Amino acid sequence: MTRLALHRLFIVIVVLFIVAALVMYVLSIALASHGGDTARRFDSYAVFAFMGAVLFGIIDFFIRPVMRATADGSRDVEHPLNG
Repeated sequence: MTRLALHRLFIVIVVLFIVAALVMYVLSIALASHGGDTARRFDSYAVFAFMGAVLFGIIDFFIRPVMRATADGSRDVEHPLNG
């Protein structure tokens, strides 16, 4: 697996963790009327999902390929410098 493919995989994982965190947070608010334990449980799931997104984001920062700049100022993703 190339660094570019790994970078894209980690971005997808980070986005999924962020979506999961938002869904769990909304569920914790919606289920708050059922008691504090249910809301607290979903709120802690949201915190863990957010921490997972941050962790994979940090890992992705070190995996991410450095792109070569082209003459027109864009980035060349086909031939990264370190991939």
